[in-house]
Amino acid sequence: MKKYYSIILVLVVAIFLLSGTVSSQEKKGARITIEEPNFDFGFAPEGTYMAHEFVIKNTGDEALDIKRVRTTCGCTSAPVKKMNLEPDEETTITIVFNSTRYFHKTSKAAIISSNDPTRPSEKVTFIADMDTVKPRSITPNPRIIDLGKGDKFSRTATATIKNISESALTIQIIDYFSEFLDEPPLTAIPLPVGESVDVTVPVKEEIPAEEFVRASFTVAAMDKDGLELSRITIPVFGGGE
Repeated sequence: MKKYYSIILVLVVAIFLLSGTVSSQEKKGARITIEEPNFDFGFAPEGTYMAHEFVIKNTGDEALDIKRVRTTCGCTSAPVKKMNLEPDEETTITIVFNSTRYFHKTSKAAIISSNDPTRPSEKVTFIADMDTVKPRSITPNPRIIDLGKGDKFSRTATATIKNISESALTIQIIDYFSEFLDEPPLTAIPLPVGESVDVTVPVKEEIPAEEFVRASFTVAAMDKDGLELSRITIPVFGGGE
């Protein structure tokens, strides 16, 4: 019996040591982690730009080197703020999509190459739907916000959102491009059938009027149970000489 328990004890210790070794091996080196690697712009207008930031973090124990970022389409650019990340450091990759000549739903991606030995190639993806015929719950006016330029440059981007569904909704801003836009009110707004409400997103004060702004924000419509029914993205541009 003592021999039996001795064997069990040896096995338990071996398993414990092995699991510790595997765990340490799993973390050794650079590790790329992308928070929410997929984003849906929802319905968006054709012929303009929209942007979304993805967060990249190094969850390993060695420096992460982002070697290259390439997109799957010339309509998309993907600048990265920082190419080298220390352990626990993070940065953002910005997807900027040009919807010109797109009149339907499309999906694009950016491929990220790094020195992560376990995942040397990762990607972020987005969806946008430029189909103006498909049914939706809300509609914006205007569909694209022109901030103007020179003396007519405005630091507030305002759109009127109308409930065109057959039931009461709640709308909420769920995404905005923080490079140019300040954080807008993120609280949910009740929107009865046929009613409209203005939503405003401010341009950052430190952005000079001479700089060209190219941004967007995304609004979602939810039913009474909090289920998302549809979302729309409103591009924002303006400024410059």
